[in-house]
Amino acid sequence: MIATRFLIALLALAAAIPAQAAEAPFPSRGDIWRYGVQAPGGRGVTRYATVEATPAGASWTVTVTCGTHDARTGRILTRHVGQGTSERGRGPGLGGTYLVDGRRENFIITLRGAELDLPAQFTDSRCASGVGQLSTGD
Repeated sequence: MIATRFLIALLALAAAIPAQAAEAPFPSRGDIWRYGVQAPGGRGVTRYATVEATPAGASWTVTVTCGTHDARTGRILTRHVGQGTSERGRGPGLGGTYLVDGRRENFIITLRGAELDLPAQFTDSRCASGVGQLSTGD
């Protein structure tokens, strides 16, 4: 009797594990998301980068905005805006390509489970790279 109850409990636990693993992580296709990061830019200037993404079929369309602002007042000093696409690959990240000022640039945001404070790297040196925040868009 105890062995039967133990076996039933073990089977119930095993059935619950695949159900949790099958749950799609954020962001998944159809989710709207935003990401923002800031980094020191020297002499009272802060570099920034934002990515705003909306669903577009199998991928997301993205608007990437990069530049600098005055660290004391927050006034924007430079601003560069690009349009492109993003995909969630097999690895733990969101990657994308965008065109800004006629140049093709790339970014990668490394996902860490359910964490929302995530590192990102931009190929455009005008963009901030470092740890920023991923938002669900709500």
